[in-house]
Amino acid sequence: MKRLPVFVAVFFLCSLLISGPAVSADTYPSKPINLWVAWGAGSGTDISQRAIATVASKILKQPVVVSNVTGGGGTLALGRLKAETPDGYTLVNTSSAALSRIPHLQPVPYNAQDPLKDFTPIMSYSYYLYGLAVRSDSPWKTFEDFIAYAKANPGKIRYSTSGVGTGQHLVMEYLAMKEKIKWTHIPFTASPQAVAACLGGHVEAVSQTPEWKEQVDAGALRLLVCWNDKRMPFYPNIPTLVEKGYDFAVQALINVYGPANIPKAAVDTIYKAFRQAADTEEMKKLLYSVAYPLDIKTGEQVVSIIKKDYETNGKVLKELGLGVYKK
Repeated sequence: MKRLPVFVAVFFLCSLLISGPAVSADTYPSKPINLWVAWGAGSGTDISQRAIATVASKILKQPVVVSNVTGGGGTLALGRLKAETPDGYTLVNTSSAALSRIPHLQPVPYNAQDPLKDFTPIMSYSYYLYGLAVRSDSPWKTFEDFIAYAKANPGKIRYSTSGVGTGQHLVMEYLAMKEKIKWTHIPFTASPQAVAACLGGHVEAVSQTPEWKEQVDAGALRLLVCWNDKRMPFYPNIPTLVEKGYDFAVQALINVYGPANIPKAAVDTIYKAFRQAADTEEMKKLLYSVAYPLDIKTGEQVVSIIKKDYETNGKVLKELGLGVYKK
């Protein structure tokens, strides 16, 4: 048997190592895909992603196996994903905040200065809604009423959120800084507790993701303002903070990621299957039931948004002296 020259053999071996996993649109996927949801079982993100995965499994002709890897606001799942082989067989569903906001708040198990360096955003199918609500029997009919009272009555307003460093906490402290307001933050460990505190009169307002939706629809709570960069499709008459003249909005997309350097064939295949699975009337209804608007974005669009939000969040947190910028 004729032997290859040593330099040829070495070159061939190196080319295999450099090229990474071989994936083609014709053969991918050839085995089950693991998808880790960074939030607990039964959460809105978990419910929606499992529904999309079920349909996508039929499109891909391979199971998309969903499991929950929770902790650190999505950073634990991403830390594990970073170490996975970039072959398209391990994915993570978590909020864009894990890359755009949390690296400014705490140590993360990936590149804090350039979080996108370690991951491949594949797509987004929705985003979290944020807003400020008060009891319907409160004297504040508008956002302006609420701010005017808070400015005139230092320390009288208490507001609840689901935790320190969340987007809904950050925006309230941003307002306090801009308007020179003194109010008290009452953090809870879960969104329902934050809403219940407002309903029970233990705080004057709740700044939160849409766990308040049921109570707003029932007339128990009044929604004053939307923290997102655009009006909520469920409440189109509620103005945004940006419309009120402020240069800050809370934004967190619900994204699917892979490790860095996934082959384009795998990225394209996953995107097409997940888009097809999500963009149906049935899925729109399911997303509506958990207060998630259907809003599909490509990986390239997700990258652009995360970069912009990373810079904005860093700027605001520096001004506030919070997180890694704590004075």
